[in-house]
Amino acid sequence: MADVEGYPGWTEQEAARVDSLALGDGVWTPPLPRDAASVVLLRDGEPGLEVFMLRRVATMAFAAGMHVFPGGAIEPTDAEVPTAGRVDDAVLDARTWSDRGRAVVVAAARETFEECGVLLAVDAAGRPAAHDDALEDERAALLRDETPFADVLARRGLVVDDSALVPFAHWVTPEIEDRRFDARFLVAVQPDGQEARHVGGEAERSAWWNPAAALTAYAEGRMPMWPPQLAVMRFLARFAAADDAVAAARGVTVVPRMPESYRDAQGGMGVRLVHARTREVLAEATYDDYGTDG
Repeated sequence: MADVEGYPGWTEQEAARVDSLALGDGVWTPPLPRDAASVVLLRDGEPGLEVFMLRRVATMAFAAGMHVFPGGAIEPTDAEVPTAGRVDDAVLDARTWSDRGRAVVVAAARETFEECGVLLAVDAAGRPAAHDDALEDERAALLRDETPFADVLARRGLVVDDSALVPFAHWVTPEIEDRRFDARFLVAVQPDGQEARHVGGEAERSAWWNPAAALTAYAEGRMPMWPPQLAVMRFLARFAAADDAVAAARGVTVVPRMPESYRDAQGGMGVRLVHARTREVLAEATYDDYGTDG
């Protein structure tokens, strides 16, 4: 298969790891990936569909300077946070390829609140959360580990809106990397009355991007993205409105994809996409169309 754009070459260390994995000599043992959730937050803007992106701080040890969606690792306490219960556990588990799909959804909601201030939660009547100054204070306290996410919700009579977060893509970091994530991507529409904003932390800049404009910026070298984010952008570029994109995401067959480096018959570099659970080579997937729809 053709090399995957975004992985233009190996360092000597990476080549040695590829060879070690091929030989099975145990010199390189891939780190276990951490379960993670990443939220593709959408709105209908002036140019049409827009998605909220963060540019990570250039000095970060991981993904420095890259454009990413809000997200992070799933925490043990995420399983204890109540949700609206609008989506069956079996559906969430199947779409997240896990036995804790509900925790994945909670982690996605928590990370969205922490990283851009949008709270994807509803009250007992199904009304979305409303933002105010007191909620912003609670967000800051959550980031300082001074209050649990469950308590933030309970004080306002809220639960995570599991129907608002739709798992639609799944990527696993290559085995040759030092830091690895088993990352589920969930799409959601920004609720009325709330506005994503730049809150600092691990991001040096935040902005809403039209997917087509983001793809142009990537092609011109102005917006570095890794293959998962680029694939999501290509998926979103098909749609003019946020609701259309979410409706399409609900129909996606989610496949956990992992770029796998290998040496070809001539000893050169190759990168192919494999099913992260079965190791089946996704032979139908070229870089321009593998995206998120299986």
